[in-house]
Amino acid sequence: MHKSFARQDFTPGGGYRRILSILLWIALSTGLAVSIFTVVEELCLATACRDTASFTFFGLNMGWFGIAYFSFILILLWRRKSFYRLDWVLDAMVFTGIGAEFRLLWIQKYVIGSWCPLCVTICCSLFIAAVLLVIEKFQGAGSRGEKLPGWTVFVLIMIATGLAISIFGVKALT
Repeated sequence: MHKSFARQDFTPGGGYRRILSILLWIALSTGLAVSIFTVVEELCLATACRDTASFTFFGLNMGWFGIAYFSFILILLWRRKSFYRLDWVLDAMVFTGIGAEFRLLWIQKYVIGSWCPLCVTICCSLFIAAVLLVIEKFQGAGSRGEKLPGWTVFVLIMIATGLAISIFGVKALT
């Protein structure tokens, strides 16, 4: 049993995939942790944080939505190799989140006029996760016969979907 474990460590790309997986876990866990911090308002004293907290997503507090979103994504990450096409659901969730982040960053820049460090950290963690998924997809494309053009179109559709949903769903409290 020990020999088979050692053999897995030295298979071509085996260690590389493991590192990508660990980095993906770290990036998405960071998003969850910072989402939890956004619920505890005292952790950020910047004015931009208080202004950002005045926005909701379809009436839900953004922090609570972030907690639910990242929790679901981490469950998908954990189970993605166990169920058929669950990895595509994970990709859809991450890239839809990227599209939504475009709108949220636009609100911070042009509506609020300043940056919330917690929100920008969440955006960065999601962007890093998306880059890691792209690397993972391109790395495994040859070995699994993946259709990269179809996946790329799928990613672009998910980004556009996230942007559209956030345009209609993110509103300031009145």
